[in-house]
Amino acid sequence: MYRAIAQDIIKSIIADEYETKLPTEKVLMARFNASRNTIRKAIDVVFRHGLLRRVQGSGNFIIKQPDDSATVLNLSIGFDRAAMVEGGPLVSKIVTFDKLKADAKLAKQGNIEIGDELYRVVRLRYLKECLYDLEESYFPRAIVPFLSEESVQQSIFAFLREAYGITGSTTENYVHQVRLTAERAQLVGLPEGDKTMCLDGINYLANGDVFNFSKTFFVYEDLELYYHTENIDLEN
Repeated sequence: MYRAIAQDIIKSIIADEYETKLPTEKVLMARFNASRNTIRKAIDVVFRHGLLRRVQGSGNFIIKQPDDSATVLNLSIGFDRAAMVEGGPLVSKIVTFDKLKADAKLAKQGNIEIGDELYRVVRLRYLKECLYDLEESYFPRAIVPFLSEESVQQSIFAFLREAYGITGSTTENYVHQVRLTAERAQLVGLPEGDKTMCLDGINYLANGDVFNFSKTFFVYEDLELYYHTENIDLEN
């Protein structure tokens, strides 16, 4: 229940429903007909998404983006603000959906073993009818035994949570510039060799198993990066 409440709060934040801070826990308890513990767990989720700043004794303040008109890639959760909520504005077009075995390159990319069976999902994603990114995503079948054509058309992570109870524990993200191969360039409509921003991501379960890894090539203009951290201890 708390995840659904968190998603509702996130939608409200994105829609600028809350001007400076969240309502009090008491108000949220009444709004969602939920216990204080459930509301606190939901707020924790929103906080980990990098959307809140906690001020002791004053409440949870909304973190405003530097430019509200920009499209923000939120590295705190491994993907973009536009896709943060299930059913959000990103529209996907599936290019490839199949099964394969990991070669040495994929095994290194995903921190898995050579020969591990994978689902592969390659899709183009659009924001306001403009091409946003090319995403190449892999799911080890030892963890994700089944994906369907229907499930990959929507939020795959939502499907994994509902079908298998899979929720990520930690994520590793690496952002770098790459040159587009001929195949990728053709898919995104850019010249071969053009530079673009690439996000390599690996998602782990609490026991350390990889349930997803991906490469996402961003081609949307005016994309900005955002990162949120908590409790960083600096030693002299």
